Amino acid sequence: MSSTLLLADTHCHLQDPKIAARADRAVAEAAEAGVRFLLVCGYDEDSSVGAIRLAERHETVYAAVGVHPHDARSFTSDTLRLLEELAAHPKCVAIGEIGLDFYRNLSRRPEQERALEAQLELAATLGLPVSVHSRAAEREILAPLSRYAAAANALRAQERPVGVMHCFGGTLEEARPYVEIGFVISIACPITYPKNERTRRLARHLPLEALVVETDAPYLPPQEQRGQVNTPANVRRAAEEIARVRGVSFADVARVTTDTAMRVFALRAGVGSR
Repeated sequence: MSSTLLLADTHCHLQDPKIAARADRAVAEAAEAGVRFLLVCGYDEDSSVGAIRLAERHETVYAAVGVHPHDARSFTSDTLRLLEELAAHPKCVAIGEIGLDFYRNLSRRPEQERALEAQLELAATLGLPVSVHSRAAEREILAPLSRYAAAANALRAQERPVGVMHCFGGTLEEARPYVEIGFVISIACPITYPKNERTRRLARHLPLEALVVETDAPYLPPQEQRGQVNTPANVRRAAEEIARVRGVSFADVARVTTDTAMRVFALRAGVGSR
């Protein structure tokens, strides 16, 4: 692993069919690029199990388990029990990917809201942070996340962020309330897209300590790889663009965003211990 570049990919889906066959190679490539931590996030029951399995195979990989709002229609009490069982695994460090998606509405809004509330309650009970998907729901999701943040006593006692707003697509003004209640904002590779001034404005004006980086691999590759499968090694591109728009060094962005990720997920500087 590179000794000069240390990064954390706080959200990827290496169990996704688009990349699963090359997941082991993607982890190795990320390690070569200096990525010390990868969080593989579940989005339904099977993918949550898959996230745990990948975490068992690789020292640098950790898991989050959860049901995405697209799949909220399939969320049952049995699903919640399974997530609780998976979350007991020593390499499960978060509940996610959970949230609301009022852009596609692949599950009805009441179904999304019920699944979100149940998973937020689980996270608060277990003392785990959450990885949150919010699309076209940045205002609506603030209330349930505020209730969760207020209930996340174990995280607050440790002075840890309560979760990550994954690949945040809202405005700077919409992001600030989440930072105020204890979330960090995750910046993904679309910050490199020429028309994405909204995300560059976020990256420029929020405190650097309020930011982490991610790839959402195999989705959302950087501009120069549009149309290709994204991989965790590309998390460097998100960090580089943050450094460019802030006018600071890449080394500073890498250090601060990685330190923040380690705090969110209660990991020490050396991956492999909580």
